[in-house]
Amino acid sequence: MAFAVLMMMAAAVLPNSARSAITLSPMGSTYLPYGFDPAGAPLYGMGDRGAVEQLTYDADNYHIYTVGEARILNVIDISDPKNAALVYQLQLPGGATDVDSCGRFVAVSIHDDFKVLPGTVLIYSMYDTTRKNMTLLHQIQVGALPDMVKFTKDCMTLVTCNEGEPGLDESGNFVDPEGSASVIAFQSANLGQESAPTVRTAMFRKFDSLAEEYNSRGVRWTLPMIQVGSEVMEFNLSQTLEPEYVAYNSDGSKAYIALQENNAIAVLDMATATFDDIYPLGSKYWGTASIDTSHEDGGILMRDWPIYSLYQPDSMRTFSHRGRNYILTANEGDGVERVPPNATVSTDELKGTELIERSLVSRNLKSQRVQKALNLTSQLGCAVFSSIDGLDPENPDKYSSLHLFGGRGFSVWDADDLSLVWDSGDGVERMVAKHYPSIFNSDYYEEFFNSTPAARFDHRSCKKGPETESLAIGEVDGKTAFFVGNERSSTILVYSLADEDIITPVFQSIHFSGRTDLTWRQAYQDRVVGDIDPEDMRFVSTRDSPTNTPLLLVAGTASGTVSVYEVVEPDDGGVSASPSIVVSWFVMTVSVATCLTIIH
Repeated sequence: MAFAVLMMMAAAVLPNSARSAITLSPMGSTYLPYGFDPAGAPLYGMGDRGAVEQLTYDADNYHIYTVGEARILNVIDISDPKNAALVYQLQLPGGATDVDSCGRFVAVSIHDDFKVLPGTVLIYSMYDTTRKNMTLLHQIQVGALPDMVKFTKDCMTLVTCNEGEPGLDESGNFVDPEGSASVIAFQSANLGQESAPTVRTAMFRKFDSLAEEYNSRGVRWTLPMIQVGSEVMEFNLSQTLEPEYVAYNSDGSKAYIALQENNAIAVLDMATATFDDIYPLGSKYWGTASIDTSHEDGGILMRDWPIYSLYQPDSMRTFSHRGRNYILTANEGDGVERVPPNATVSTDELKGTELIERSLVSRNLKSQRVQKALNLTSQLGCAVFSSIDGLDPENPDKYSSLHLFGGRGFSVWDADDLSLVWDSGDGVERMVAKHYPSIFNSDYYEEFFNSTPAARFDHRSCKKGPETESLAIGEVDGKTAFFVGNERSSTILVYSLADEDIITPVFQSIHFSGRTDLTWRQAYQDRVVGDIDPEDMRFVSTRDSPTNTPLLLVAGTASGTVSVYEVVEPDDGGVSASPSIVVSWFVMTVSVATCLTIIH
């Protein structure tokens, strides 16, 4: 009986036509080394090795540039995407967090070995195919932990998001540097002929005197005080604001800065290099949508709960649609830890069972169903909630509402007032559950290298679920298409916008290019592992493509891969899943295949 069910499901998700929707067709993958042995031979492997995290694309030469914590800049030639070639590698002076390109130049953001100290932006000339080198042109100091760097369209200005995460300095002192944004301005787009640029740093200090007000609006002031022995350490709001990602408005006059841990977006005025305002993003209600909150519930068990979650976007993209400007966000979610030396770890996270054990549930949390579920790890007991959101105004030591981390999907916001226009609801989890159940809310850890991906099935449900992380936007078949990457299941979903005023993304297809019937080791050795943890994606238009067809470039951080996919345009407007889904369905265990349940 179970076998018959599997057969029916496998057939149901096969596309009626190879081009029934906007789909992705794998063209090739490049596996990148994370280092070199003493003899100079490259070292390869999966996991948190930093071979690749971010990428950028040079359309003139069909080159992909990649960087990561491994301190290697790679140049990949995709003039023939099915036979991509690693043509150049450059040793970087530190761990790289991002790379961007514009004109004939490449910018790389580097953090200090002590991440609380100022970071650096390096400007290089693009790879010279004749001389086979890259020339360092500028070395620019910016704020602590520059997590992202991005050029403006004219190639004359860059912005870095200086996250300013807490940590230890070179003397072993615990420091929480202020988050900031650096605006690096050149006089022309010919950066090679320029002297040192002007660098202005946008700080958040003006918001410190208004911290309580902004906190009450929903800008998370994370752990303003922590206990260290007999002492109390205090942190201003500006120290706890952590810029993560930047996107520009249509004319480049404003930059939107994602403050992920703070569940907010700041607006930066490019002319003055000052922050105009900080906009809280609010919370998402799960009483009218379904969510899986446990890996101990026997499988995929999605149900509605009268609880909330914080959006907390990681990546952002801006786009225009029918004359209006919008921001697309990938709502990954993230908590905060402060770890002073010789002190207990301070965090803004609480497990559901802790709320009961420590009598932290207020009488104003009316749902008896939720209170009972907090006792059970098969329901809400293992779920991770925010310790600083949902406090009861009448009894501020207890919680009258519960907030998870991350929106488990993606959202569209109005670029003018940052109001929510559209949210994916439970769509991301539902699509993974429907099409790739064996890797639903799964993840990769090195201790499971000899296991199949299904060994970690459902294990992220207690935390942030799919952790939607990366985004790309492009025009396909005359329509705006969204490409949405999920860190944990390593799936990529494709949506398109209808040509109407109302923003209503329409699901097109879902993809996982790896082999779920093999162990991670086998799949990696056979070079069929897929792009695990798609940290970054770039859309390549037909005009900029070596094949005259649109492409999607994907950086798989845990797999150390860079892959090229052809974006296949639709013929008849249908919906499909990638052909590799058949393997996923057939290797699915019976226990998982028979436990997909949606409860309302």
